[in-house]
Amino acid sequence: MLVLFVLLWLGGAIVLLIDYKNSASKWASAVAFVGGFGGLSVVIEENMMPYSASSTVVKLIVDLLSFICHYVTPYAFLMFSITYSGLISPNRQKRFAYILSVPILFMAINYPIYPTYIVPYHIALWWVAPYIVFGVFSLVFSYMKETHPILKRNRFFTNLIFIPPILFALITNYILRAFGDHDSWRYNKDMIIISFSFFIVSLFKYGILHIRLNIHRLYWKQSMQSIFIGTAMLNHKLKNDISKLQLFCRRMEQYANEQHDNELLSNIQNIQEVVQHLQATLSKFQSKITFRSSEKKRENMEEVMEESISSIRHMLNQIQIETNYDSTIILYCDKQQFKEVFVNMILNAIEAMPNGGAIRIHFQESFRYHIIQISDTGTGIDKQTLPHIFEPFFTTKRNKSQNYGIGLAYCCYVVQQHGGFIDVESTKCGTTFSLKFPKCSFLK
Repeated sequence: MLVLFVLLWLGGAIVLLIDYKNSASKWASAVAFVGGFGGLSVVIEENMMPYSASSTVVKLIVDLLSFICHYVTPYAFLMFSITYSGLISPNRQKRFAYILSVPILFMAINYPIYPTYIVPYHIALWWVAPYIVFGVFSLVFSYMKETHPILKRNRFFTNLIFIPPILFALITNYILRAFGDHDSWRYNKDMIIISFSFFIVSLFKYGILHIRLNIHRLYWKQSMQSIFIGTAMLNHKLKNDISKLQLFCRRMEQYANEQHDNELLSNIQNIQEVVQHLQATLSKFQSKITFRSSEKKRENMEEVMEESISSIRHMLNQIQIETNYDSTIILYCDKQQFKEVFVNMILNAIEAMPNGGAIRIHFQESFRYHIIQISDTGTGIDKQTLPHIFEPFFTTKRNKSQNYGIGLAYCCYVVQQHGGFIDVESTKCGTTFSLKFPKCSFLK
């Protein structure tokens, strides 16, 4: 049972660490933590109680842990299902959290852990079974209603991780015990090991709970801010040095004119051209890396997108842009920053199709997210390159003197600063960037 306790707590800690602000992640962690109390109670009972001098205190601890596991786990699972499915608004979710805790209070009053703790399984089943069944129904229903392919896949793996073990626990921990079988619950360990394996694979490869374990995202904000600060310092230093070079060039030019030294004048002119080129490059780089302070207000994203497309329409040539605004998306955001994001992504799509093609822009929504998709019909991004596309200064473009690898890094930073995230799907037939924003964070 130690394995059950360790795996459940480890899984809960991982989810909470990655996405501690998300309500669904909090409830998912709660399911893992309170479920782990059951394994911990067995470990204490079988390995510590026989050797403990104060067996009464140890037994009280074991009974408390068992109480939490038996009664709080189905409650936490139902709250997770309600929160993750998005079938009930966030305001009502808080109200439901209080109402649904009433059976736990009822069990604590009528069947206390002291002096003798007895689990009346035949009575607990009357509310535990509906809690778990309705929670499973909510997860399955939200998966069936999901239309976005990436989010649908995400929900599939989330359901695969949560539904089998909770149904197995319902059978072994409650139903079979109500009929006198008190040993089958030990097989929960095997089910948890299988589910934890799915959890780790899904977290790294596909994502669950709308999160994916990606190390650079954990420290994205700090690293990007460090880049902005470091670049500003470097920019300031280089500007001072360029000013000194220009001053020396003027003095040398004055001396060459006085001496009528044409060769020296020619060399000075070459130096001045290099300095001017360096100054222009520095200014262009600064414009790419400078992050303005946000000026947020409610914006219609369709209007922002249309303005972005209009500003670069002259660059389309043989490329067609197809827009499909199925959903009206209103975000509380900085308009100028989002125009830069859209322009960056459309320009990247254009560069991915040198022989022409189509860019498809699609606005849609799921239960929890506003989704802005930007797709191209280019050759796609290879598997080796895909994990690095959001890294600052990473670029695969040939003309590296004009491309600094800042565009997608900037886009990712802006989106995350506004509470969203970006998913990327790429095949040989093209690439799709999906910008996702939680509805509750932006609608005011």
